[in-house]
Amino acid sequence: MIHYRAGLMDGVSLEMEKWRAVLTGMGHSVEIVAGNSCPGVDTTIPGIEYNDGQNLALNEKLYEKGEIETRELLEEIRERSEGLLRDFERELSGFDLLVPNNIWSLGWSLPAGLALYMYARDSGKPFISHNHDFWWDRPYYSSPRRGVVEILERYFPPSLDNISHITINSISAGDLLRRRKLHATVVPNVMDFAQPSWTSEKNLQLRRLAGIAENDVVFLQATRVTERKAIELAVELVARFNTLSRVLKGRRLYTGREFSGRAHLVLTGLTEKQALGYRKKIDALASKLGVNVVDLSNRCSQSQKEFFQSYSIADIVTYPSILEGWGNQLLEAMFARKPVALFKYAVFKSDIEDSGLSFVDLGDSYVLEGGLAKIPDEVFDGAVLNLVDLLFNRQKYLAATENNFSTGSEKFSYETLAGILRELLSNLKAEASKQTGRR
Repeated sequence: MIHYRAGLMDGVSLEMEKWRAVLTGMGHSVEIVAGNSCPGVDTTIPGIEYNDGQNLALNEKLYEKGEIETRELLEEIRERSEGLLRDFERELSGFDLLVPNNIWSLGWSLPAGLALYMYARDSGKPFISHNHDFWWDRPYYSSPRRGVVEILERYFPPSLDNISHITINSISAGDLLRRRKLHATVVPNVMDFAQPSWTSEKNLQLRRLAGIAENDVVFLQATRVTERKAIELAVELVARFNTLSRVLKGRRLYTGREFSGRAHLVLTGLTEKQALGYRKKIDALASKLGVNVVDLSNRCSQSQKEFFQSYSIADIVTYPSILEGWGNQLLEAMFARKPVALFKYAVFKSDIEDSGLSFVDLGDSYVLEGGLAKIPDEVFDGAVLNLVDLLFNRQKYLAATENNFSTGSEKFSYETLAGILRELLSNLKAEASKQTGRR
């Protein structure tokens, strides 16, 4: 499996680890190839690293208006592609099956995508292009240069007989068929619902270290800080909950403890470099609305284990994303048995909502004001009432969280993924035999 980065807390890294666990359980030997070097990465190719300086500089020229001529840019792409092709030929020759993740669906590194296309074309090896997100859904990739757009439209993702495609939702599968005439298998994100609980005594100490009392309420935002996560909606949700805190103080929470009247928004995901301006807006909004934001990202980003364990400090998980390919944090909340306050993003409505999950509804429509998402007051009002009903009623709290855990175990488990992969690999084997027969 190949990606720009791995072993981290981003959705693609997490999903590759799940694939590795399932495929290993099926008897396969699996390695992860990435541009960064950290635990979880077996082979490092520095030239494809997500924050590679040369690629960042190239992207500025590709996707922003500038003086440099398109011809010069295309020559730079060609030269870098040839260098990366040599890296791929050296590092990938020993593998039977290659699964690039997002390298052919996003335009983050045109040289890496083109080099991998050339390697696939020349080697004839079977590839499964795991397409989590597509460039046409991201405004960032709206290049003003026609030559760049033509590369994206022709090679991202590419069409070769030895490349199979998968998407993580039905909307993307439809877009891929319409735009590129490529058929894709839909493989949802999954979770190991059979693993031990993430709760631990060490983890519960996080509350005390962060100055959060046992009878405070914690809203957990367990995502990276970036615009499409719409964290401003979580800030405002906490602020509106706070308006009721005075009358709720002293009432017994679902835990049996008397509510202190204090609520906190805890962040455990890192702020992307490209989102530093957005983070300033979030902090300013929290200050304006009197919301206490506790940033535990440095502590919780040390390892995937620590990141997952942070869920045990939560009373409710906020998931107000306005754009998601599927939704790892939703699965994590389901496994951790925490209720979710959720904006109904498009893929949730198309692929997940009918599964029967319980959630605090933040609606499905928004407007942008000053670069921040806004939803109607009446939607917030309904969400806060639903929140209060859950947090101060143990029976309802447990019923909602147990329902979500059971739904996840049945429909989004490792067993679900294993069944899909068995069929996918069987089809690849059959196709390979057919090709051999033709020769």
